[in-house]
Amino acid sequence: MTKSKVSVNKRHTMQYQLTVRFVSLLVIALVVLSTAIVTMTFFSIYDSTKDQTDLLLTSLKKSGANTENEWQSLLDTHIPNDNSPNFIRISLEDGQTIYSEEARDLFKDFSEFKQIIFAKHIVWDEELEPYYYQSTAIDGVAISILVELEDSFDIIGQILSFTIILTLIMIVIGGILTYRFSETISRSLNTMNLEIMDLSEHDQQSWLTEPTKPIEVANISASFNHLIAAQRASVEREKQFVADASHELRTPLTAIRGHVNLIKRRGEKHPEIIPKSIEYLDKESKRMEVLVEQLLTLGRHERGTDLVDLSQLVKETIHEFQMVHSQEIVLEIEEVEIIGSQEQLYQIVRNLIENALKYSKQTDKVTVTLTSTDHTAKLVVMDEGIGISDQDKAQIFERFYRADQSRSSIVKGSGIGLSIVQSLVKQYQGSVTVSDNYPSGSVFTVLLSIK
Repeated sequence: MTKSKVSVNKRHTMQYQLTVRFVSLLVIALVVLSTAIVTMTFFSIYDSTKDQTDLLLTSLKKSGANTENEWQSLLDTHIPNDNSPNFIRISLEDGQTIYSEEARDLFKDFSEFKQIIFAKHIVWDEELEPYYYQSTAIDGVAISILVELEDSFDIIGQILSFTIILTLIMIVIGGILTYRFSETISRSLNTMNLEIMDLSEHDQQSWLTEPTKPIEVANISASFNHLIAAQRASVEREKQFVADASHELRTPLTAIRGHVNLIKRRGEKHPEIIPKSIEYLDKESKRMEVLVEQLLTLGRHERGTDLVDLSQLVKETIHEFQMVHSQEIVLEIEEVEIIGSQEQLYQIVRNLIENALKYSKQTDKVTVTLTSTDHTAKLVVMDEGIGISDQDKAQIFERFYRADQSRSSIVKGSGIGLSIVQSLVKQYQGSVTVSDNYPSGSVFTVLLSIK
């Protein structure tokens, strides 16, 4: 990578951007502060000089001097030595002009002085020495005063120099501290980035390092670790699902191929085996059809938008089972309508009732109740069968899990019905739970959002 590309990339880093922005803000703040200090100092000196000049003019006005000698004596009194910053010129009505000590040469070049726009009483001579200027008239006598401000402006210059030096020091210190601070954040993010790349490249069973600070980076790391855990769990579930589905499909496929081969080998000489084999082929193909349909149901993730009469749906489903089952089904329902899919709701009701009948004796009773509130429909399916152990309760909603493994060969089913129920219920922002029925059996409770 060339130097120019490295430089461009570096300028795009968070560390560089934070440092530049902080230093920029610091410079702006210090410049504004320095300007405010210098401005306040300038106007403080300006106001102080103006007050002193006004006081001097007032004193001259009240002196009562009229003649040249009187004014000269008065100026000698007010300007006693060469160190005075005040320079006075008095112009009498008769054309006589009286100057204080060293004022003559200064006023001789006064016409060439420059004036500040925002402070009209401040002027500069050719040597850029500042003065405060004010004039007034008393009974035909014109009085002009120049006050030397070089010492005052030296103070302002010292303050300005001090603030500039302080600004530079603060910029350097602030820049270094910001760079170090942002480096801490960047280091955590860079570490996180390298670990993520390592995870994606090698698929290791590892986690991101969670720093203690800054808290935002720590939260991101924790959230990403949570995402990794969820993703890995999902992958494991999918692997298990594929393995279970393959196992479930392999059994009927093996049986089908066995009977097909049997017909090929012996069908011509023993035609009596063909009807039995065809019957078996039909049964196993139907089993596969049901299993595939159940797998497709698990893959559907959209809730329907039709208004479904859930009460009527439950009645019709129970009627279907009563046609082929001798077990008593007790129905206790209210009128409930729900926004959703007729097929999805049918799958929920059918799988729950079928599960209850499957694990109950012919003499056991199954009770189905349906109630509702303003926003939730509650479906309860209660049986008096063999029940479910506490250990199995935590796993019965997993795909292909059979609660009574010892009876799996006797009780028909794929072990996917309750998984379908849970998957569909989630689409209705609901929940499905299982509890014990006393003295025996299980109670499945489903809550569904009506809207």
